Amino acid sequence: MKMLNAWTMELDEPGIAVSEILDQLDLDTNALGYSVGLISCSYDYVESGIVKAVCDALPFNVAGCTTLTNANNEEADTMLLCLTVMTADDCQFAAAVTGPLQEDLEGMVQAAVREAGSSLDETAKLALAFIPMFAMAGLGGEIILDSLDRALEDVPIFGTVACDSDTATYHNTYTIFNGECFRDCLSFILLAGNVNPRFVVTSTSEHNLRKQQAVITSSVGSLLKQVNDMTAKEYFESIGLIAGKGVEGMSSIPFVVDYNDGTQPVARAIYGFNEDGSAVCGGVMPEGGSLSIGRMDVEDILLTAETSLLSLLAGGETNGVIMFPCLGRNMVLAMDPMAETDVVKSCIGSIPWHLVYSGGECCPVYRKDAQPINRFHNFTFIGCAL
Repeated sequence: MKMLNAWTMELDEPGIAVSEILDQLDLDTNALGYSVGLISCSYDYVESGIVKAVCDALPFNVAGCTTLTNANNEEADTMLLCLTVMTADDCQFAAAVTGPLQEDLEGMVQAAVREAGSSLDETAKLALAFIPMFAMAGLGGEIILDSLDRALEDVPIFGTVACDSDTATYHNTYTIFNGECFRDCLSFILLAGNVNPRFVVTSTSEHNLRKQQAVITSSVGSLLKQVNDMTAKEYFESIGLIAGKGVEGMSSIPFVVDYNDGTQPVARAIYGFNEDGSAVCGGVMPEGGSLSIGRMDVEDILLTAETSLLSLLAGGETNGVIMFPCLGRNMVLAMDPMAETDVVKSCIGSIPWHLVYSGGECCPVYRKDAQPINRFHNFTFIGCAL
C-alpha cells in the first residue's frame, strides 16, 4: 500500500483547489489498482463548495470529516484541506455513509456496512470511521462506535468524531462522503487484503497521574453514579476537585479508567453533573473499574506525542501513519497550536502521514493475548500505522 498526500488552502476558486490537489497526487503515475480517499478540512471548505469539487474530481470513494486543525507532511494549519489517497494492488477499499442515525441507529449502520462489505472479496481488516458530532438525541460517540463494532463483528476500528473551530457550539461539524456533507450520518472506509494495521493509544504520562485510585462502584454506560460508594459529585468534592458550584474546569481534566481486564486504561472526560450527583461522562465508566485523575500540560502533550510515534514506528514496516489526537490537546497548546504537529513531523520524517484533531477518539486497545478490542477515548493521542 502507498499513501499519497495533497493539500490546499484555496478557499475561493474550486477549479484552482482541484488543480492543486490533482497536481500533487499525480494519479496517472502514482495510483495503483485500488484506491480510496480520506479528506479532512475546516468547515469553510464545505461552505465554499471546495470539498464537493475535490471529491467529484477523484475517480474513487472519499470519506472524512471537518476538524479544528489538520496536517500532513507538507503543511499544518486551521484553514487547510488535506487529502490522503491509499492505493494498492493487493488491498481493496470500500466506503459508505449511513442515513441519519437518530432515526434507526442499528438499522442504518448495519445497512451501510452490508453495502460497503458487498464490494469486497474478503472480510475487512480495518475500518476508518468518521462519527458525527450531532447525531445526538441521546447518541454519543461511544454508542455509535459500539453499533459499528457489532455490525463489523469486531473488525478493528480507528476513527474520530467530527469537530470544527467553533469549539463553543461545534455547530459547523460535518462528516463527508463523496463530496456530500452530513451533520448526523456516519461515514467510513473499509480496508481488506494485505492490510496489517498497528495502533498506539496514549492519554497522559504516568507522572501526570495522581497516585491514589478510586473504584467505580455504580454506573450505567457513560453515566457515573458512584465512586467509592459516594455519589460522583461527593467523591470529587472529597478530593478537592469541586469547591461550591465550581465545576467548570472539570471538562478539561482527563479521568483515566482501568477496566481491570488486562487492557490499557482509557481517558474519559466529565461534562457535568446531574441533580442526583451523578456525572455525565465522555465514554463508558465500567463498574469495578479503577479511576485515576490525570493532568494535561504542554510538556506532557508533546512528550506523549513523541513516545507514541516512536513506539508505533518501532513496530515494523510503515507505509503511512494516520493520527487522530484529541482537540483538547490542541487547546492546551494555545500559544503554540502547531507544536504537536511539529513533533509529529520530526518523529515521522519522510513517511507519509495525515493528522486530524478529533472530537472523540476511536482506537483499539490490546488484550493480554494481543487481540484488539475497540474502545472510545477522550484527551488521547491515537495513531494507526499502515
